[in-house]
Amino acid sequence: MKERIIYFDLLRGLAIIGVVAIHSTAIGYTFEDTSIDFNITVFWRQMINFAVPMFIAISGFFLANKEISTYNEYFSFLKKQILRVLIPYLIWSLLYLGIDFMKGASIQSLIFRLFTFKTSEPFYFIILIIEYYILLPALQKLATPKGLILSAFISILSCIIIFYFRYYTAINLPLVIVGSAPTWLIFFVLGIYIRNHKIKLKNNGIMLFIILGLGLSLVETYILYHKFGSIVDSVTAVKISSFIYSSFIILFAFKNSDLKFNKNKLLAYIGEISFGIYLSHIFFMMVINLLINRLMPFFNQSAILRQFILILLTMFFCIVFATVVRKLDKKKAIKFLGQ
Repeated sequence: MKERIIYFDLLRGLAIIGVVAIHSTAIGYTFEDTSIDFNITVFWRQMINFAVPMFIAISGFFLANKEISTYNEYFSFLKKQILRVLIPYLIWSLLYLGIDFMKGASIQSLIFRLFTFKTSEPFYFIILIIEYYILLPALQKLATPKGLILSAFISILSCIIIFYFRYYTAINLPLVIVGSAPTWLIFFVLGIYIRNHKIKLKNNGIMLFIILGLGLSLVETYILYHKFGSIVDSVTAVKISSFIYSSFIILFAFKNSDLKFNKNKLLAYIGEISFGIYLSHIFFMMVINLLINRLMPFFNQSAILRQFILILLTMFFCIVFATVVRKLDKKKAIKFLGQ
């Protein structure tokens, strides 16, 4: 087994906390749009929109030089990688589908959701990463300056098409389409590119573009919200300004991977089990939300406090669960539960 690179576990740790935080923000949008709770939630959401792009870029980075030049190497790679994500997906899906079945959902609808990767909201990422595994030979060749430009163009075009369908048609594109390979392409190719090319931009310049990208993302969010009235659509990470912000966050993080600093063991461990947290956090979040609503409804008076408690408790239970199952049998925990 290859030795883990702790720095990238730290990045995964930050990214998965960002994912959990994103899924905790719903209560903030129920407040008046002039309130502090609403506006801090909007600002906070734009800051953490880098989370999924970071995961995608890290995947590209570590697959950049994967040897798949022969059919045997390619299909052996696909078998290993696809089963690695598909088996945990199927097992966790049984839990989520079982809950919905007890709520009265039909067998037909549950089967449809299973095969369209809609058993839980974040599971679009499973088919997304499988798409990148399948396309890897082509994407490795795309990791050139011209390829980066082409990838950016494809991602921008995808954002424009999604924007059109979202705001100018009655067609509600499913997340598995919105979150498909073309949309996030720039981040996977960027990860591959960075693995084999030195980042020549200076930190000060990158930080300037991070601030600019975040500012543009906030401006675009408020413009979309006031024009179309949907804050949930407006805060999404799938918009051009947010892609600019996330791209420079990734550049800054990857450029400074050789810096010497005190490593946070807890954050590194969270990064190591990040896939398991990605699969399980919605379940724990559902349970915690139910308990808060029934036992501690006063938390609902503050969106900021409610989000903080939800993130903290969700991460706690995800970590405890992963630790317990890994102690029982680490190999099986990784193979079957993604832990």
